[in-house]
Amino acid sequence: MWQPMELRTVHRLSFAGNVLFSMQLCLHKWKNQSRSYSITRFGGKNFFSERTRPSIYCSIAAENDPYVSSTVQGTDAKVIYSVSPAMGHNQESHPESNFRVPAIINALEKMELSPMYRGSEIFELQNFRPASVNDIANVHSRAYVSGLEKAMDQASQQGMIFIDGSGPTYATATTFHESLLAAGAGISLVDSVVEASKKSQNPPIGFALIRPPGHHAIPKGPMGFCVFGNVAIAARYAQKVHGLKRIFIIDFDVHHGNGTNDAFYDDADIFFLSTHQDGSYPGTGKIDEVGHGKGEGTTLNLPLPGGSGDIAMRTVFDEIIVPCAQKFKPDLILVSAGQFAIHHGNLLHVVIQH
Repeated sequence: MWQPMELRTVHRLSFAGNVLFSMQLCLHKWKNQSRSYSITRFGGKNFFSERTRPSIYCSIAAENDPYVSSTVQGTDAKVIYSVSPAMGHNQESHPESNFRVPAIINALEKMELSPMYRGSEIFELQNFRPASVNDIANVHSRAYVSGLEKAMDQASQQGMIFIDGSGPTYATATTFHESLLAAGAGISLVDSVVEASKKSQNPPIGFALIRPPGHHAIPKGPMGFCVFGNVAIAARYAQKVHGLKRIFIIDFDVHHGNGTNDAFYDDADIFFLSTHQDGSYPGTGKIDEVGHGKGEGTTLNLPLPGGSGDIAMRTVFDEIIVPCAQKFKPDLILVSAGQFAIHHGNLLHVVIQH
């Protein structure tokens, strides 16, 4: 990722992502000594070469509960990450396929950014709870959640179904469960870093490598390959469970994160900021879309012209995003990082090299 010099809640990590809900959680202090956690999302491309399990595998024993506590104890980890590749949620030759997260894992190995090379500095959460239906319903309508669960029977019989025509967004027999796992990966990292912050002034970063993606999913349903709004679910979870009130969400991608935008459009405690290519899918994210009612002024959309690159993006961060975050004084920062904006991405033309 990047590291704005003035916003110390975000650490530098070179991860690309769109589907990959990379949650970067860091604890730091603002000038008034109030604590801030920071989170992030990212997307990915290809990961389990031969170990193609459809869900998270476990290497930690539990006596009664199949899900071990997601907090990290007795570790000096600087990065905690979770992986939920949704290997069963897949349509061959689709732009959003199960090759995405594996590609990120492979890239991290090549960059020597893995426990194999960094030892205890990088820790993988290999067992975590799926999000509950109530967690999802904090953002999405219960009618949508229950309808998707029921649709799994049809998906099982047909192999694959389309659940939204605008993407089109597809579903397989495992989509509902794997979408709960993806959201669970994010909220488990929130738990882990909040717990670590009680014991250290320099808690680890949390990074979730997950799919299906989420930033297009609107409260009433799926959209644009996205099923559940992972970063939005993590934000609401942090508020309700951990009492972190003010949350700042940064979304960068070629496409506008309209689902996250809509979820918090009238919320004064969650600041949503998006950088995206002007005129790209789904056609939302105009600069005059600034929030509504009590939330007016806590949405900022920054549509960039096609061809914008590193210099433009760095300028946006240094001159707009960092000052906005400092003024808002969040308790938590989440970054939803889009893979399609990365160099050689095959959709549209906002290009980021690093």
